[in-house]
Amino acid sequence: MSDTNVTKLKLPQQDPFNIEAVKRYVFNETGNIMMASTDEKSDTIQQSVRDVFAEVSVFFAAMTKAISQTRNPYGVKDNKGNYPFYNLYNYDALEAVIDGSGFFVHVNEEDVSYTTKSWGADFSKELIEAIIGLATGTGELKFASAMLGSMGKEGVSISGQSSSLTSKVANVMFVCEYLLGMPVVSAIVVTADSKVVSQTVSVGPCFKEQSKKTTMTVHKDTYMFVPPAFIKQYAGDLNSGMNDPSYLELITQLEGLVERKPQVDGVFDITNPDEPTRITDGKLTVGGAKKYAIFGQYLGTLVTGKSAININPPNPALTFATSIWNSSGIDFQMTYTGTDPISAPIMITLDDGVTQISAGTFDISVTT
Repeated sequence: MSDTNVTKLKLPQQDPFNIEAVKRYVFNETGNIMMASTDEKSDTIQQSVRDVFAEVSVFFAAMTKAISQTRNPYGVKDNKGNYPFYNLYNYDALEAVIDGSGFFVHVNEEDVSYTTKSWGADFSKELIEAIIGLATGTGELKFASAMLGSMGKEGVSISGQSSSLTSKVANVMFVCEYLLGMPVVSAIVVTADSKVVSQTVSVGPCFKEQSKKTTMTVHKDTYMFVPPAFIKQYAGDLNSGMNDPSYLELITQLEGLVERKPQVDGVFDITNPDEPTRITDGKLTVGGAKKYAIFGQYLGTLVTGKSAININPPNPALTFATSIWNSSGIDFQMTYTGTDPISAPIMITLDDGVTQISAGTFDISVTT
């Protein structure tokens, strides 16, 4: 690609009217819920927004109870033969809730690696700041040491298990933001390898005191959390739209693109290549300079002895000739030595010699 075809990126000019809003924030005691607001003049939040944020607390409480009263079949049995209960830092349990609840939409993921010579509470605070992308300055994050210490304890527990679905520990933090009058709720899920965490973190509230540099890498997933109130209020309209036949057809087509399934968009008359005309009446003619094309996606290439176009069942009097065959289109011309009209589906055999798709059923006749 030549440089003349590349649009050079330029930094936008400073605009005095574009002003980033200032946010204030606060954490709950455990650090699992963060509240932030762009309203600098008042702590008063609209009741509807408060209801949304309250649902986050209720969901977090329900999730905590559900996890803590479910036994972990991969844990080590006690002297009575009972498996231990999951806890909030167990990755397997947390992942099951996030994937199965339907309230989370995955929007971003990244690996965060942090290196420092700090230890104890300072290391915990700095790592949490790096994870959530928030510089607290001299502000304290009193929950940081306890949170990281609990993850370390779970890492030791997992390391002692005979088996596990994964070897990870995790923690979730809900971020409730009141941005210019609108509620926005996100969930940050932090995961780390249990062995790394258990080696770096003491079984207790503080990191190991070390004079050398300490590095810890964690994986950060960010989700948009959809509160049940939103689902109750808007799901009805969305459901009616989702059941619309045209919308369902579009979804099916897009799923095919994701799976790279061969698809046919239609058959076109390309006798005049500058003005392709879609065949809508199901009629094709043989003779003269008539030329057609099948347009679609993932149609493969022309491979001698494998790729082919024919009707089903084949008619020895009708043959197809192709000159261009690529992923998005196949052109063809027909030769017919018979006289009676034919009505049959046109089948495409792809370049694996096995897969067949239909281009539609057509009435084929000879022009006079």
